[in-house]
Amino acid sequence: MITNLLFLGASTLVVKNVGNITQ
Repeated sequence: MITNLLFLGASTLVVKNVGNITQ
């Protein structure tokens, strides 16, 4: 449960970072 939450949070951060780098 907690692992899924952490994984979801990490994925969101990675996606946001990639989006910022692309722009």
